[in-house]
Amino acid sequence: MILVLSQSSHELTTEEVMDWLEDLGLPCLRLNGEDLDADSSWSARVPGGDFEITLDGRTLKLAAGDIQAVWFRRWAHGRRDQPVELILDDSRERQEAQREISSHLDQEMARLSGYLFSQLHDAAWLSRPSITRLNKLEVLEEAARAGLEVPATLITTRKKHLEEFMRTHGGIITKSIGESRALHLGDYFHTMLTAEIGTDLIAQLPEDLFPSLFQEKLDKRYEIRAFYLAGELYSMAIFSQIDDQTRVDFRHYNNVKPNRVVPFKLPADIADRISRLMGALELETGSLDLVKTTDGRYVFLEVNPVGQFGMVSKPCNYHLEQRVAEILARKARHGNSPQPV
Repeated sequence: MILVLSQSSHELTTEEVMDWLEDLGLPCLRLNGEDLDADSSWSARVPGGDFEITLDGRTLKLAAGDIQAVWFRRWAHGRRDQPVELILDDSRERQEAQREISSHLDQEMARLSGYLFSQLHDAAWLSRPSITRLNKLEVLEEAARAGLEVPATLITTRKKHLEEFMRTHGGIITKSIGESRALHLGDYFHTMLTAEIGTDLIAQLPEDLFPSLFQEKLDKRYEIRAFYLAGELYSMAIFSQIDDQTRVDFRHYNNVKPNRVVPFKLPADIADRISRLMGALELETGSLDLVKTTDGRYVFLEVNPVGQFGMVSKPCNYHLEQRVAEILARKARHGNSPQPV
């Protein structure tokens, strides 16, 4: 059996991969991290690692020996929509206590998830949770060692250093050091995107800042999203510079007039360097962002080990959902040996 570990029940590409697995005659079981909250029921016997999980009235018995392959699509440690209620006199104390308890419960779920993963060590994995939480700064260092060009980057808490960086590079952008997050505030949904920083904004900043990341602003000809899968690259060019809304970050999608996208083949030397990088990071999968500059350079930005691939697969007719299923089938039958599908 193949176990699919996903984040939520709304991942269309995950469902399509499972359809292909069914077509290949391979049974699979899907477990969503967000389902493992207060509404689910767990039992795990230690030692042994046999799990019994009840979700929506359906009981799943998961024995480590029954799983031949695992696809770590992505994961969440469960969602807690209702905060823990405490009876305290001061509302600020209540809020702080609720945050502390919520953090503790998240840690408990993380430990339980870790135990579940550890019991599947004999299965062949496509992506492993232990190597999917990358440090963006370490990845930039590793990419440079692999021979890829990366943007000039500054992390600082000093306004004067930011001003010097601006004078050196002319234009700069800022983005999160770690993973971007989506925030729900009232009736609004806010996402963290890459943003350009101008001199007027810098002038308004205090002398001391929270540690923040800044990079040179690249003059883009177009952006490239590539999906790396088991040694192969599937790339797409995104003509984001035609639209002011998507010029800095194509993820600031224009749903009325979407960016034009086309299949794209990276130069062999760039593809080789990316393969070298992915090997150094021990990644079999990953969504990579690059830029082709107006002066002809290819600049690496970042890689997401569990990034989506449907946005590349569908418009470029790469059929990645089928390819992922075929690789999982090979792993289920032959383990991690390099035997053909």
